[in-house]
Amino acid sequence: MSQAGWLVLCLKVALIAGFISLAGWVVLYSILADWWLSPIGRTLVVKTTLIALLFVPTTLALFFHLSRLDSWVAGWVQVALIGLVTPVMWWRCFVWIRLHRAGRMPRDGGGG
Repeated sequence: MSQAGWLVLCLKVALIAGFISLAGWVVLYSILADWWLSPIGRTLVVKTTLIALLFVPTTLALFFHLSRLDSWVAGWVQVALIGLVTPVMWWRCFVWIRLHRAGRMPRDGGGG
């Protein structure tokens, strides 16, 4: 197998493993905790879901040869997903600052 072939194979394996681990974490967290009732839980699940969705355009390109260069829809989906990273991270920052100011989180970040 050529180096390009190995690169594509490794990327496919990493994409599948990464998506499964991210989706699995969301499922596990949903089983173990009522994350939707917690501001931090909501930001964690939204961020993790966004990261998992960011894998989709590359997966579509590698497995189905559908890329952002072939489809306007695929291109805009990828732009939207990447564009959502900034507002989601700002939201997470706002939530953390608000909870720290309210004294609802330890200052050292420790969990106890």
